[in-house]
Amino acid sequence: MKFAASRTAKRASVAVALSAALLTGTTGCTFINTYKGDQPTTLMYDASDGVSYTMWVKGQRFDIRNLMVISEGNGQPGRLLGTVLNLGNEDVDFTLDLGIDGVENPTIHVPVGEEVRFEDDANQLIIPEIPVQPGEILQTTGVIGDTTEASSLPVLDGTLEEYQPYLPNAAEADSANPTPSVSARPLTDEELAQATATPSADANN
Repeated sequence: MKFAASRTAKRASVAVALSAALLTGTTGCTFINTYKGDQPTTLMYDASDGVSYTMWVKGQRFDIRNLMVISEGNGQPGRLLGTVLNLGNEDVDFTLDLGIDGVENPTIHVPVGEEVRFEDDANQLIIPEIPVQPGEILQTTGVIGDTTEASSLPVLDGTLEEYQPYLPNAAEADSANPTPSVSARPLTDEELAQATATPSADANN
């Protein structure tokens, strides 16, 4: 009887632990909780609402992290947020194909071993007109040379306090140049170390 009681208690403890884990998983979700079918616990991604992906160009790695658009809605300007990191061995031009008729696609020059953060005022990039409402997605394509990567950018408004400072106004959109004046930041030693890591099996050559 003592053994049976102990076994029952252990089963109960396991059930409670599993329940707690499930609750943690469901309450901690952001805009993306899986990427290409993998389990979230096996992935490294930004704990925010944007999309992140890696582009391999001739074996060199370029990371696009936490990309999103902040806008008040359909027909209104939007500001791009996120970061482009150059972990390769040469300078690159990253183009974001917005898929919006009449709107020029921005191209950002990223020197080797540096990053460009669109949250920085020096790199502010305003899209003159967004064709979708907040809460919907904007279908875009990242382009480096002949390498492309399709992505679905979430469009968010100022409902969340942290995004309110990034809402563009009409005056900014009228005078904005879609290609920002880039102010790149050198990468840390840890970030640079990733460039020497062995590429994954799906790396483009």
